[in-house]
Amino acid sequence: MGDANFCAAGPPRRSSRIARGQLWLLGYTTLLLAMGGEGADITCPTECSCRTIFDPEEGTELRISCIRGNMREVPVEFLDRTAQVLVISAPPERPNFLTIGPIFTQPIPFANLRELHIVNSNIPSIGQYSFWGLQNLRLINMSHNNLTSIGTDNFRGLINLTELHLDHNKIEQMPSETFRHLTSLKILILSNNKITSLVPRLFRMLAKLFYLDLSDNPLADLNPEVFKDIQHLRIFKCRRCLLRRVNTQIYHLVPHLDELDLGENQFKYLTSDEFISLKKLKKLKLDGNQLSVIVDNMFGRNRELRVLSLARNRLALLAPAALTNLTTLVHLDLSHNKIDKFHLQTFAPVVESLKTINFSGNNLPLNEIAIVLQILPDIHGVGLANLSLEMIPPNFFTYNEHLVALDISWNKLTTFPYKLLTKTKFLQRLDISHNKLQILTEQDLQRLEAIAQIDLSKNSWRCDQCSAGTMLVYMTTSVLNGTIRHLKCYSPIRLRGVYFADMTFDRLDPCPSTHEAQMSVIAGLMLLCVAVLAAVAGALCCTRRRAAHYYTNEEKRREHDVEHPEELLGRTELGSVATIHAPYHLVSKGS
Repeated sequence: MGDANFCAAGPPRRSSRIARGQLWLLGYTTLLLAMGGEGADITCPTECSCRTIFDPEEGTELRISCIRGNMREVPVEFLDRTAQVLVISAPPERPNFLTIGPIFTQPIPFANLRELHIVNSNIPSIGQYSFWGLQNLRLINMSHNNLTSIGTDNFRGLINLTELHLDHNKIEQMPSETFRHLTSLKILILSNNKITSLVPRLFRMLAKLFYLDLSDNPLADLNPEVFKDIQHLRIFKCRRCLLRRVNTQIYHLVPHLDELDLGENQFKYLTSDEFISLKKLKKLKLDGNQLSVIVDNMFGRNRELRVLSLARNRLALLAPAALTNLTTLVHLDLSHNKIDKFHLQTFAPVVESLKTINFSGNNLPLNEIAIVLQILPDIHGVGLANLSLEMIPPNFFTYNEHLVALDISWNKLTTFPYKLLTKTKFLQRLDISHNKLQILTEQDLQRLEAIAQIDLSKNSWRCDQCSAGTMLVYMTTSVLNGTIRHLKCYSPIRLRGVYFADMTFDRLDPCPSTHEAQMSVIAGLMLLCVAVLAAVAGALCCTRRRAAHYYTNEEKRREHDVEHPEELLGRTELGSVATIHAPYHLVSKGS
């Protein structure tokens, strides 16, 4: 009987191809008996690696990994049937080109298999009943393939499957009840496909589903009918789905949502009752949209909200009551908007709860930020990146002694803010990358030693013995080893781009002595004086030339008038006659 008829007929039955598998199984069983049954060594294909590990939850398990690439078929006949985890993948430069059918179920199924990962393998489709009989399978990962469609019988028999990854494929459509056989499914990831619409009852029989990711699909709209079958959904993600709005009926159907991610869509406004049904919402991401204002009481019913991201919108204003009732809000991201001032009453509801706030990339002056930070004494993390800061006052964090994380990257700082950081004794994460720092003194380095995570990259590090010598010493003798090693020289030109890890003291430009430094200053002043004197001399020269030219011409004119007085007189008389008779002449001519 052909494979097509076999698939259409129902559950798998034996075929002529399976008879060959029975012969292999007989030989494999004989080999196990000869090697001592349970204590036998594991046979493993040469293109794979096999190892037994201990999992705290599952106990001892056999994992098989075939990740070298260039595979045209799965060496299933040589894989140990007792494996619990099977991983088939490939590096980008050596892709697999595989097809799958019921290869994991016949002649003898991988009865113990709990996880199956087949990724980066250019699989075009999933055959019917490919996983029939794998009742212990809990996770299937078929991401990064070439799947274009999913059928209702692709996952038949997987009654215990809880997690399905189909992201990064080319799926365009799915019929109603596609996943009806996956009654235990809890996690479904369909992101990065080409799905343009969701048909009604698509998720029928998925009553246990709590995680759904539809991000990076050109959906443009969400049909409320789709969500009637997944009313216990806890996490829903639809980033970059071209959404302009969401029918609020959907929120009524999934009132238990903990996390909602609608980032990087095309929302221009939200109504004050937009999320009124999501009373259990804890995390809301609206970043990367086109919102221009957050109105009063927008989150008034979301009292359990802990994380709110409004970054990368067009916000110019937070209304005075925009954060009303958010008394449990912990993280607030306002970065990369157009905000230039705040209403202090806006932050009144979150004074006791807020732990991190991000002001980066706005039009905010430091005094506006300072006023807000004064009423947030328990803040742990602050973002001040991309604010064109040339300096930060040493007492800026006087009221924020519990600060743990600080981001001041992408500014114009030329000197390390040592005095500022002496006020933040508990700081453990510092990002000061993409500034204009040239040197770190021993005092600066000692302060940095007490900070666990530091980013100093993309600054203008000067690599001469005066500037970088101390940094090289700390690179080899302190906990800053890893941090300094990855920095690159900016000057002099001959060392630009060289890593500190490849630098030695001898390679650094020599440090100019005091006398040499003084002489260089004097030389510079002398050059300036010479330039000024040259400019003055040039100006005087031009002035004299103009004067000489004037007097010479004047003298010639006078001599000419003296020698030819009749010309001077004639000019005068003619001028007088013309002046006197002009009106009469004009009148006569007119008449």
